[in-house]
Amino acid sequence: MTWSPSPIALLAAVLLAAGCGSSTASGGGAETPTPRPVDPDAPPPPEDGRGPAVTYRPVQGAAYRLEHRDSLVLQYPGGESQTQTRDRVALVHLTIAEAPEKGTYRVAVTLDSLEALDSGTPVTADSVAAARGTVWNGTLSNVGTLSPLKADRSSTLTDELAGHLRLLFPALPQGGVREGMQWTDSTQYPLVSEAFTGTESSVTVYQADDSEDAEGRDAIPLETSGKYNRSGKRVQAEQELEMTASGTRTGIHRLGVDGVLVAAQGTDTGEMTISVPALGQTVPVTRSSTYAVTSLSSGR
Repeated sequence: MTWSPSPIALLAAVLLAAGCGSSTASGGGAETPTPRPVDPDAPPPPEDGRGPAVTYRPVQGAAYRLEHRDSLVLQYPGGESQTQTRDRVALVHLTIAEAPEKGTYRVAVTLDSLEALDSGTPVTADSVAAARGTVWNGTLSNVGTLSPLKADRSSTLTDELAGHLRLLFPALPQGGVREGMQWTDSTQYPLVSEAFTGTESSVTVYQADDSEDAEGRDAIPLETSGKYNRSGKRVQAEQELEMTASGTRTGIHRLGVDGVLVAAQGTDTGEMTISVPALGQTVPVTRSSTYAVTSLSSGR
């Protein structure tokens, strides 16, 4: 006799299992920012902006603390709901080096340490130890066009973190960003979310404000407002599961006038649907996230 899990148990397990092979985390999570929303319908400011243009520049071993907190509320038939949380705190260092092709850099991000909690429970120490030291490599244009980051090892945890590392690279307009500029970035990239492997498409409106002091460094605030759609698949308990999601993001990146990121913070909220096609079962999920990126390096 073959035992098959119930649809409800299967769908509840899929998100709980997403952190297996992950990390050990802080309970506080990233602090929620209150950036001013960017109005996509507002008249755009002058394209040339004010002041000198800022683009990405080479940097050696820039250290960052990256915090990410997810909250998922699963709604089951009959009105029952379940809340799951996921906290990640990663310390990484970033190197951006000149590449042979003009206007392109080689990027390497190394995971120095990691903490993680799944619904308040620390992820196994073995999983964290296996992830520590992972190096992601890719390429970056001087205006922030980032290739997929490829890790030198693969696990659920390292695949998940690759998506968070994109927060280190806000998109800039061609020719670099100046104070007062506004621009829109549309992109699509591979993503692992809640252990589902798929793709995400996003459209983000950026607004560059006047430069200001940030952590003792002169930086241009880049306020963002955008929308995203994602989809993916995975196999759990010998059943194929499908995921679709959409939502909105707001945030702010502070880019140093030397072309090195100083800090970032933001939120995203959205709706997700997880389904088991073979069983005809779907569960809607309300998702909210916060993130914060802090530079641990002195001004360069």
